[in-house]
Amino acid sequence: MKKNKKLIILICIFTFILSGILAFFIQKSTNNSSDFGENSDQKITDEKDDLDKNQTTETESLGETQPSETETLVQSPAIDSDNCTTSLGSLMLINPNFTVDDNFIATRKSQLINITDAYGIREGNHWNGVPLLDPEAAIHLNDMLNDYKSAYVGHEITTRSCFRSVGTNCGRLCYATGTSDHHTGYTCDLIDDYYGGSLDTDLADSHPEWAWLHANSYKYGFIDRFVESWAGGSMSEPVNVDANGTTGLYETWHYRYVGIAAATEIALGKYNNGNYDSLEHYLKATGRVGNLLDKTSCN
Repeated sequence: MKKNKKLIILICIFTFILSGILAFFIQKSTNNSSDFGENSDQKITDEKDDLDKNQTTETESLGETQPSETETLVQSPAIDSDNCTTSLGSLMLINPNFTVDDNFIATRKSQLINITDAYGIREGNHWNGVPLLDPEAAIHLNDMLNDYKSAYVGHEITTRSCFRSVGTNCGRLCYATGTSDHHTGYTCDLIDDYYGGSLDTDLADSHPEWAWLHANSYKYGFIDRFVESWAGGSMSEPVNVDANGTTGLYETWHYRYVGIAAATEIALGKYNNGNYDSLEHYLKATGRVGNLLDKTSCN
């Protein structure tokens, strides 16, 4: 009887110890599983953070930053100039009285296209750089030069500079930086190399392309910018850009885009008794500019 009692006690003790051991291992296993889940989640989060950081760094290195919801995309920088006509677009006036600053010139350049790349229009003098022009003007210039090639088979008009960032100093034929019509982005000097490469009014009679352009360019929105009748005298005299519309220049190769409607009125002399008008006189006659000596006088 005593042996049975001792056996029962030993069995109880053994069972208690075994239960404790089993409970210990079960608890440890549970803790390990929990730790594994937490560590895995943390590892995934850390890897995602590292990936995001790497993507951000790569994007920033490529300059591909995305605007926030409060940012606004700016299409082009503002023009900083007190020349009131710059708001007239293709009718803007730049001359010794209606000047523009360096900021305007740099801004305008950024708005132009390379017409060699866009239309295959060649620049005749490589030292002038690539010919740059306003996109709208470029379309019409391409049409005009293609029609010239059709009229004169085997011939081609090329440019002798379009937009220019700086002026030139060569007496009556040139305007200094800030005063040149070439700053507008609507202008190109044009010539058919077949007849020679010099821009010289004394050669006008031997350059039929200049006569063709004078007679037809308005149909494409271009004008003969510096006709002889508005030059204000011979080229030996000082530059004479007066209050009546005198340009001070005579150039048979210089063509300026103003749009078809305005070009038609200028070429056919609607405000000049049927005679070819100057852009200056036209702007005054149509009431766009009140005083041709005051670049702040737009109406």
